[in-house]
Amino acid sequence: MTASLVLTMLVAAAGAATPTPPATAVTPGDPALARADAAAAALTTELLGRLRTELDAGGPAKAIAVCSEVAPAIAARLSRDGLTVRRVGTRVRNPANTPDPFEAAVLARWQEALGRGVAPKEDAAWVEAGGVRTLRVMRPITTGKLCLACHGPAATLAPAVRAALAERYPSDRATGYREGELRGAVSVTVVP
Repeated sequence: MTASLVLTMLVAAAGAATPTPPATAVTPGDPALARADAAAAALTTELLGRLRTELDAGGPAKAIAVCSEVAPAIAARLSRDGLTVRRVGTRVRNPANTPDPFEAAVLARWQEALGRGVAPKEDAAWVEAGGVRTLRVMRPITTGKLCLACHGPAATLAPAVRAALAERYPSDRATGYREGELRGAVSVTVVP
């Protein structure tokens, strides 16, 4: 199943239950946007640093613990004072990283743009739902060479990686990526 088909199905399924709220533009220099950008950058920088360290020390099979244990802890630490940061995927490994309707719609737009040769870039919008105005910011995660050790084609993964993934994520769908492919996003929500 192609990534775009999966995204289309996610958007359709999510949209049937909860429509994506209307969005309005974000003003450059908005303090909420600055907070969101700082949180997204902090999560990305710290997570990549921890992944590189673990890959160097213990290899890809040991690095899986970083994504399953350390990444959620970093996200939880950064999520405070009305700000929530998390990772979402186009094909999820951890069900907690399943995109909500807004996130699924952005991922689908990015996937469609990639099909036209346009690289995804940060997406930010104010949305209102249930009388609450919320800033939604998403930064694309593309599959880099580092990612392929655990997210590449299943047949090319080391046996220890396949075993670790099967143990931690029995319903894993986050393999089969190629370098440069959209893998997901860092998603930040700010309720001022």
